[in-house]
Amino acid sequence: MNDFEKAKLKGIGGVNVQGFMSYTEDSGSIVVDYEQTEKRLARDAALQTSVSVGVPSVFTIYIDPQVVPILFGALNASKVMSDEKQGDRYDKFMTFTVEEYAGKVTPYSDFTGNVSTDVNYEYPVRENFLFQTVIKYGDLEAGIAAKAKLNLVSSKQRAAAYIIGMAHNKFALYGVDGKKIYGMLNDPNLPTSIAPISINSKSTWADKITSDPEKGANIIFNDINKLWAQIASNNGGHADQNGRIVLAISNTMSSYLSTPNSFGLSAIAMLKKAFPLLEVIQLPELSTAAGEMLFMVVPEAMGTETGNTCYSEKYFMGRVIPQLSHYEQKVFGGTWGTVIKRPSMIATMVGI
Repeated sequence: MNDFEKAKLKGIGGVNVQGFMSYTEDSGSIVVDYEQTEKRLARDAALQTSVSVGVPSVFTIYIDPQVVPILFGALNASKVMSDEKQGDRYDKFMTFTVEEYAGKVTPYSDFTGNVSTDVNYEYPVRENFLFQTVIKYGDLEAGIAAKAKLNLVSSKQRAAAYIIGMAHNKFALYGVDGKKIYGMLNDPNLPTSIAPISINSKSTWADKITSDPEKGANIIFNDINKLWAQIASNNGGHADQNGRIVLAISNTMSSYLSTPNSFGLSAIAMLKKAFPLLEVIQLPELSTAAGEMLFMVVPEAMGTETGNTCYSEKYFMGRVIPQLSHYEQKVFGGTWGTVIKRPSMIATMVGI
């Protein structure tokens, strides 16, 4: 009979009992050996708690402090034509002055003056379009984000800046429907888009290069040179191929510029030789439903810029409004679209 059975006979027991203290019997009496019992407890291997790895797993996770934003399409409209502030949010309309010289000459005579020279002025008008977004952040959500070392308010302000920037980019390219606000891709004064050179009834770069891969670079160069030929013919010798020229191409088609010919020359190398100051800008919006598009512009001629992506407000933050347990803040911008002053300095091609 063990100690537990003996104890039960005497009415002694308990829940989850692991053992008895050390003892001896002396003349029928129990004498507890407390010193020995203390040593036994110190050596006791039986766990009273659940088995674990030691610490909660959250304390073994390293969080990189760098926050990685998701990439969207590049906002490159202002790289094709530079940004310019015009007026402010209180202005409803803007205009600029265009002057045209007119006159004739006649053989000189002391007694005649039947011809003259004059100047004519025109004032194209553009409208101002204001647009907005609102950021909201609650006390609780900001506090929870702070526990993760996230600055929620700052992130939402950056998000608003990006959304406003996306809108500026869109309006610079396409304008605003129903208003006298035009974009660089749909201004009604732009010359009609031209078609690429057709080879054996093929017009896209993919088809033409597939049919004659050794002339890949030449095929691309000839199409881009056709754009330049249109600009040169439309501007009476004022367009200089040695001056600054911007070529916009979609990111989908930009890799074709590295296509070599049979001599190992790439299209971009040939272009840089013919147009020393050529700048190539990737513009995702040139992948259109009508086909892949090229956009060429001479940014400046005779001291006047060809066009600008104009804004009245780039990024304006309103007052912070406290609510019951959150805050709201309005952010807005203002645009005139792209103001093109010399459309003849632009050429486009669709269908590459």
